[in-house]
Amino acid sequence: MNPGRADIERMLEHAGDMCLLDSTLAWDNQQIRCSAPAPQAGHPLMREGRLPAIAGAEYAAQAAALHGALLDGVSTPRPGMLANLRDVTFHRTWFPAGGESLTVQAKVLSRSDSACMYSFEVASGREAVTSGSLMVVFLEQTQTQAGS
Repeated sequence: MNPGRADIERMLEHAGDMCLLDSTLAWDNQQIRCSAPAPQAGHPLMREGRLPAIAGAEYAAQAAALHGALLDGVSTPRPGMLANLRDVTFHRTWFPAGGESLTVQAKVLSRSDSACMYSFEVASGREAVTSGSLMVVFLEQTQTQAGS
């Protein structure tokens, strides 16, 4: 199964404009490759009318979350928090204006019940914009009430 936009929105904590991914191009146990439309006016992460390269980390985090949902066979999001970025390289300062659609690739470096780590690359067309690695820490899904 290669989820499309509607499935991706159900599998991620972000919806509407903040769901940045459009489709899943391919995935297996070790990696995922997704596509996203070229950034347009009104993009929720735009600054000064342009999309900064650091936004690539959000694209990558969403790809990692989608990959985790696919690996776990779930159709609802698992609460998590982007906890760390490492070795991030900005190949450009901004995503190209009027550029091509984006490709987001994330590869598992490690995965446990409490966290996961992925390497990633986000490209506009064939041109890399942002790459590095990220760590997501999973949040408790239920909290116990005092006295119970």
